[in-house]
Amino acid sequence: MRLTLVAPVLVTALASCASKSSPPPPPEGRDLTLEVGLALDNTPCVARLKDTGQKDAANAIGWTGHAVIWKVVGNDCGEKKKINKKALGLKSMKLKSTGEVPAWFKGCTPLDDVPPGGGGDFSCQIPSSKEWRWERPDETKIYEYEIDGDEVEPGDPDVGIRRNG
Repeated sequence: MRLTLVAPVLVTALASCASKSSPPPPPEGRDLTLEVGLALDNTPCVARLKDTGQKDAANAIGWTGHAVIWKVVGNDCGEKKKINKKALGLKSMKLKSTGEVPAWFKGCTPLDDVPPGGGGDFSCQIPSSKEWRWERPDETKIYEYEIDGDEVEPGDPDVGIRRNG
């Protein structure tokens, strides 16, 4: 929504009325981008996060109503191109506390082409909290996931998903 300076009094009046009757808005959500590289590790090609600090879910927080995007920024394994197969994507994703697979996992997109040197991304769209049951408003759900492909060994970091309206 875009506000102009034509109606500052009206905006101020509406904001003051709203603050008395409703709770504060949830934190501003955003897409989470995680940089991934493919590296040779004693022959197998392995998917790794470029920033190892993002292996900890406390540092890799996505929000409901937004996406988690894995951006391929490096590929030392040579071109990975698969027609109607997965060159790179998610092998699995599950709630760390229960092992439950989220319903939205089936909509996560893989890559069918990873050029030498890197490029491309794959993602999961996280549904709105209106579509997803939450126990507490401040809850963070921690998911374990594995990145793999037809010729790529899996990596296994975590990601936290927080409620955002």
